[in-house]
Amino acid sequence: MDGLRTEIEAFFEDVQALMQVIAPIFAFLGFCGLGLMYMGSSIPIIGDWKKDNPRAASQVIGGLFFVLITSTMASVISFT
Repeated sequence: MDGLRTEIEAFFEDVQALMQVIAPIFAFLGFCGLGLMYMGSSIPIIGDWKKDNPRAASQVIGGLFFVLITSTMASVISFT
């Protein structure tokens, strides 16, 4: 029983370490995409896409907040 507990704890520690690497990468890509959406509106393809998807920017911002809050919570948990 103790071996199973150790394996489960090791698995979640590995998942936590992986997420702490992946979350900032996704946040960076999200901010770059958001900047491209705003700054690239003069490009016809991006402008048309933005007209067809008016809620896209708010959804990206919501996703970024979720990623940042989750990664912050994971960092706080790992330091305790």
